[in-house]
Amino acid sequence: MVLIPYIWSTTQDLEYRGIYATLLTALNISMFAALLAQYPLSGRIDVLTRYTGVDNGMLLHRKAGEIIGLFFLLHPVLIVAPRYFIAPQKALGDMWSSITTGEVSTGVFAWAIMTVFVLMSMYRDKLKISYESWRISHGVALVAVAILGTDHAVSVGRHGRYNPYFDAMWIILCTISVGIVAYTYFYRPIVQKRRPFKLVEAKKVGASDWSLTIEKDGDFPFSFDAGQFLWINTSGNPFNRSEHPFSIASSPTSLPQISFIIRELGDFTSNLGQLRPGQRVYVDGPHGVFTLNGRSASGIALIAGGAGIGPILGILRQLDDLGESRPVRLIYGNRRYDQMVFQDEIGHIEKKLLDFRQTLVLEQPDDTVEAKTGYISAELLAEQFTPAQREGWIFYVCGPPVMVDAVADNLRKIGVPESQILFEQLSFG
Repeated sequence: MVLIPYIWSTTQDLEYRGIYATLLTALNISMFAALLAQYPLSGRIDVLTRYTGVDNGMLLHRKAGEIIGLFFLLHPVLIVAPRYFIAPQKALGDMWSSITTGEVSTGVFAWAIMTVFVLMSMYRDKLKISYESWRISHGVALVAVAILGTDHAVSVGRHGRYNPYFDAMWIILCTISVGIVAYTYFYRPIVQKRRPFKLVEAKKVGASDWSLTIEKDGDFPFSFDAGQFLWINTSGNPFNRSEHPFSIASSPTSLPQISFIIRELGDFTSNLGQLRPGQRVYVDGPHGVFTLNGRSASGIALIAGGAGIGPILGILRQLDDLGESRPVRLIYGNRRYDQMVFQDEIGHIEKKLLDFRQTLVLEQPDDTVEAKTGYISAELLAEQFTPAQREGWIFYVCGPPVMVDAVADNLRKIGVPESQILFEQLSFG
């Protein structure tokens, strides 16, 4: 898709300026198109995420953003690079004059903002920037980069001088991009205000995990599928960007209540005990395609690591409600047994469903419980699933990014087709 603007530019029969200039033009146009394509990827546009999944979109947004940021960091250097070979003594002066002239000043501002915020996104954890501060500044920066970059493309780009429709394309794409940010930051909160929830309880259910339950505070339509997730705002103001994504751990039959399993990992999750029953909660969603809907398989494998048990438990609860007759296997990994949650309920489901079995995996051995020791390795997975099951079952994997990547790789190693692996990483950055 991002090549379409460049392909259009080649139809204008402009003067040929050599292979280097042609390649640089292709990169400039395609990379700016890729930059503008980042806005729908991160904008929670339901019509897109319904098919791609929010997790996939955010992963592509994060990885593509790093590549785009690196390119724009090098952009001024690439423009004057030939000078280093023709007249190296003038190269630095040419670079300075090229970035200080009036017609490219907006491009310089966009370049600086883009560079700073890509680096902030890549190293947010190390910089210890709060999620709320990062998200607000990220939104402002996205708008600034889109507007300044578009002005730069229209002012400096030569294609628009001969074909005004080419400049109109950039302006339209910029307007759409800024509109998506406005939709996310202003329109969605209005919708959330019309669908308030309230806190039922927040209680600790493990050494480091909490069970959070909310319920509808009014008569309005709301539905979800097990395995989806919501952004939750407990500030009392839907326009406050203090919202956090959490996977739903309950079955749709639990409505009007919705439950979550949340691990203490940051400032917000460490203060869950301060929440009070009855306080107003706003939600954005549901989002995600980590669900049972529209998928057929001869068996279902659920693989959870740590707090990844949340959406996995939601799916298991829905299977229990449906009286699932297909074989179901749960592999649940954690560091210690005291971090395992809802073991009584899972044991009860194990007795109810026709063919369901749980396997616990602990990093630290525990003689008081039957469990595998170590990690969810390829060897352990091969032991749990026969070759026929690997080919015909569907595998749901949820947990921290490192765990999800490792388990997905291990599933591929033992012959599970890519199309049979669904994953959700408990991370947005």
